Amino acid sequence: MIDAIDGTASFVANEPEWSTLIAVEEDGRVTLGMVSAPALGRRWWARLDSGSWTGPCPSERAVPVHRLVLTDGGRVQNAAVGIRPPPSRLNQQERIVAARLAGGVSKVRPMIDWTSADPSAPEPRKPSAGSGTCHGALLVAAGQLDAFLLLGAGPWDIAPLIPIVQEAGGTFSDLSGQYRTDTGAALFSRPGLHQRLLDIAGAAD
Repeated sequence: MIDAIDGTASFVANEPEWSTLIAVEEDGRVTLGMVSAPALGRRWWARLDSGSWTGPCPSERAVPVHRLVLTDGGRVQNAAVGIRPPPSRLNQQERIVAARLAGGVSKVRPMIDWTSADPSAPEPRKPSAGSGTCHGALLVAAGQLDAFLLLGAGPWDIAPLIPIVQEAGGTFSDLSGQYRTDTGAALFSRPGLHQRLLDIAGAAD
């Protein structure tokens, strides 16, 4: 699976938080994922049972290659969670799920009213803006967020991030807790938080 430009709005606006996503799926499992962000000079990649890594794009040498390893997430009430896209681009059920999750944790990025569908509201910056990454799930893999919820997404948006988060020690599922990339939703989390976050979101209610 390939998404040639993930973050088209950022690309068009000449902002650096866009990337090329590549994944290999074998027998229903994603065995390899890579995110390449040329404007940031960074790459993230993982292969099944080979660890999760980040380092420079071939044209860059300033960023050393290092392995991503996550620690336990602690208490869900203290969690910092990113959500994307903003409410104006979600349907009613997706807004309910996002609002439940935002209301059940300590911090949410961006800090906005997740129940509002006002199309005239300014587009908030995505959670990865200014972080040195280009995708909310990478913030989880790097330990900068405890969890990231992606809604209204295609398999090509989700699959490349699965091995990167899982090989770092994190967890992935859709909102029903299944290993699926075709339901439009993905929750990535630090170890020990995943089921509690799914319970808060209550998507099956």
